Amino acid sequence: MKILQTDTLKITIAFSLFFSVVPIHAQPQKINTADSLFRLKQYTQSMELYQSLFTEKKYTPAMLLKMAFIQEGLGKVGPTLYYLKLYYLASDDEQALHKMEELAGKFKLNGYSFSDADRLQRWISKKMHLIQAGFAGIAFVASLTFFFPQKRIKTPWAMVLVIFMAITALVYLNNFYTLNSVIVSNEHTYLMQGPSAGSQVVSIIDEGNQLESLAQEDVWLKVRWMEKIVYVKKNSVLPVTL
Repeated sequence: MKILQTDTLKITIAFSLFFSVVPIHAQPQKINTADSLFRLKQYTQSMELYQSLFTEKKYTPAMLLKMAFIQEGLGKVGPTLYYLKLYYLASDDEQALHKMEELAGKFKLNGYSFSDADRLQRWISKKMHLIQAGFAGIAFVASLTFFFPQKRIKTPWAMVLVIFMAITALVYLNNFYTLNSVIVSNEHTYLMQGPSAGSQVVSIIDEGNQLESLAQEDVWLKVRWMEKIVYVKKNSVLPVTL
């Protein structure tokens, strides 16, 4: 197997092995066998076991990083970025972001902007349940002013506005806010103007590009690409989710 990995990914693997010894939903025997094969550089066999574990929703952050390492060694940029992104979601390791930016720059791929705004969005996504509970609590406390005389205030419209804003935030977070993304897994993937093979082709992109997933329509995904709303076949992308 031709090794193409950079020092960054090797260092990150070593780091994850030290700090990620406790597995998340993993089968010890199966993952130990895969890890042994990985250490023996029998990458194809270990990858098969890792993929089987991942399909069963049994993985560790270190396992995801090793899968990225193997895919980079095979020269597969799309799967490499896919498993790196999953590793980041499982570990919050900032080194993974730097590695993804490095690969995206090298292969001229889009969708890997990691600004402060992007980090804020990811934080909101991870703390979604707490944020939703907070807005629900605000709406509940504000509504109490209308039911208990001792809590009545002279300007009830202020409380009405607070309740309205809290409920609006909840509706938005529950129905419209999304950070779902997909990574293109096929070369020369067609982006269409509509969810149909007969629709106009908007662009043809290579594997590894990341798209924001907005909705699903049969075998098509509605995605955002370069500030445009387009459609892509589901079997041409990998959903970034654990």
